[in-house]
Amino acid sequence: MHVPCRVAVAAAVGLALTLAAGCTGVTPPEAASSTGPVAVGSPSGTAAPPVSAPTPAPTPTLSVTPLPVKLPTPVSRLVALGAGDQLLLLGGFDSSTTTANVLLVSPGTGTVSVVAHLAQATHDAGGAVLGGRAVVIGGGIAASTTDAQAVAVSGGAVAISGHLPQPRSDLAVAAGPTTAYVVGGYTGSTELPDVLATTDGASFRVVAHLAETVRYPAAVVAGSVLWVFGGEHQGAVTDDIQRIDLTTGAASIAGHLPARLSHAAATVIDGTILLMGGTDGRAHQGTVYRFDPATISVVSVGALPTPTSDMAVAVLADGAYVVGGETADAQGKVTTLDTIVRLQLSH
Repeated sequence: MHVPCRVAVAAAVGLALTLAAGCTGVTPPEAASSTGPVAVGSPSGTAAPPVSAPTPAPTPTLSVTPLPVKLPTPVSRLVALGAGDQLLLLGGFDSSTTTANVLLVSPGTGTVSVVAHLAQATHDAGGAVLGGRAVVIGGGIAASTTDAQAVAVSGGAVAISGHLPQPRSDLAVAAGPTTAYVVGGYTGSTELPDVLATTDGASFRVVAHLAETVRYPAAVVAGSVLWVFGGEHQGAVTDDIQRIDLTTGAASIAGHLPARLSHAAATVIDGTILLMGGTDGRAHQGTVYRFDPATISVVSVGALPTPTSDMAVAVLADGAYVVGGETADAQGKVTTLDTIVRLQLSH
């Protein structure tokens, strides 16, 4: 993994999902025919009842609110986790240095405090809360790491809790109720197909293999399915939506985004999957999409205040919080952000 570079970004083009590539280194399925198959054994050969296409979920209303509280320094490529009614922010890149800071942010009171320091500074990592501890997985500084680091959600001493089978950075971590899944990324030279699962941040097991290797994807768990959105495959930004059945391990490219996308973020609010920000390798994006698993499609439900990539997102009881990230002006100058934005849905 290389220290992140600042790629010059062209002026924003067209619609939706575009952004400058970071560096460390739908079409819906065909609807069923409205004419059903001929009924087997029917003496008259009459047609069976029509098969209904999946009904799209209703589009929720998205509220986007920039908060007055700011980060002490701008930061991107960090990990954000929910800790009660507060945000726990771990590591990241502050535009010149990879940081080991662990911050606790109270959106309600606006207080920000340093509560710990990682054992190893890292960016382009993933994270989850497992067994009451915040676990930061992989990432690195100038090289990808195997380390998993754990700290109490209230802060305190940080310890190396375990090791990945191989060094891995530029990954995504998607968490279910008791298990976190490590998706995508690379060793510093090779993209990794293995999808790993952990319940404690100490041991990792292979549960599936991606249909297409990717760095910088976005990912969420919904029930027994892991959804993986976009990313970079062999240096090219992809529009693929990958579906991984966590029960069987079966993986497939289930559909496609409206445009190529990497360095985005995804989360789940009240059962609704949101995909936001990102890049197609040319311009930063601010669109927030709702993803409908029934139809393998996305619809725009709003926009971030600033087109943003490489941010972190965490969910609290009152919504999802988008923290930090990177943006660029019309001349392509990249700026690291110190912002916190709350997303709320109403149906």
